[in-house]
Amino acid sequence: MSRERGTITMWMLGLSLLLLAFGGLAIDYWRALAYQRELAAIADSAAVAGASGIDESLYRSTGELALDPGRTVQLVTRSVDFQGVELTDVEVTLTPGNSAVTVVVRGAVDVGLLGLFIGDDEPLRVSATATAFPLRVP
Repeated sequence: MSRERGTITMWMLGLSLLLLAFGGLAIDYWRALAYQRELAAIADSAAVAGASGIDESLYRSTGELALDPGRTVQLVTRSVDFQGVELTDVEVTLTPGNSAVTVVVRGAVDVGLLGLFIGDDEPLRVSATATAFPLRVP
């Protein structure tokens, strides 16, 4: 009986450390997931803003609905800047024929306990992509 003294204490200590590790991982994961959702909202709003940058002179002369590249990039940039979120990169791409705009936003999330497990002090990279195109309103 005396050989088993402290066994429960060691089990509880190990279980507590395991729960602490899983709790830390869950917090880091949810923080990254919330940031990714925020980036998705920024990308969506920026793509919609960019899709309103139609080439008015082309539309008036031919009736063709196409985006003006300079105006589209300007509208996307304004929309992203208005959000006030720190991003690592914003990429704006127009399809051939300037019929749609794709916006990719990238950011980074600092991780706590997850960084200990993956052995890297680098933040977790997160990105979101959205595509929008102009529509003719009847």
